Amino acid sequence: MNDELLAAVQTGREWMDRFTRKEYTRAFREYTQRFGPLYMEAVRAAGEKGLGALAGSLLDGLEEGWKRQRFWNRAAVRTTEKQMMVTYLSPMLLGLEEPGCQRLAELLRDGWAARWPKDAYGITDYKTIRGGFRNVILGVDLGSLNRDPEDDGEEPE
Repeated sequence: MNDELLAAVQTGREWMDRFTRKEYTRAFREYTQRFGPLYMEAVRAAGEKGLGALAGSLLDGLEEGWKRQRFWNRAAVRTTEKQMMVTYLSPMLLGLEEPGCQRLAELLRDGWAARWPKDAYGITDYKTIRGGFRNVILGVDLGSLNRDPEDDGEEPE
């Protein structure tokens, strides 16, 4: 199961290429459909008391993956995976209906910060990230310009 959960972060290149104003809504929806059920199942299986161990196991898996990289590529892979944690995994976890998923997002963030304090990251929900793509000039929202036609302004299911 851990390999499937790690794939949500380690397949970052395909998802980060779609982190654009036009593609993010569609990409986030597809990401959530693919990985959301896996994470909800893992959170249910772990239970409230096992979430810390689950977060630790996932962070261990990421670190092991970095060690398998060639030394000149490790920093790039780590940076991409951190971006995945911020732009896809954490917002997805915060938006899932399973209550333990929000706690897992927090434990992953806190565990990352404890292991790599100089490289900590913050978490936020999908709506906040998506709102960052809006064009505002002199207080006027120009969000309809270059808008993704599939973006209805709602969170993806």
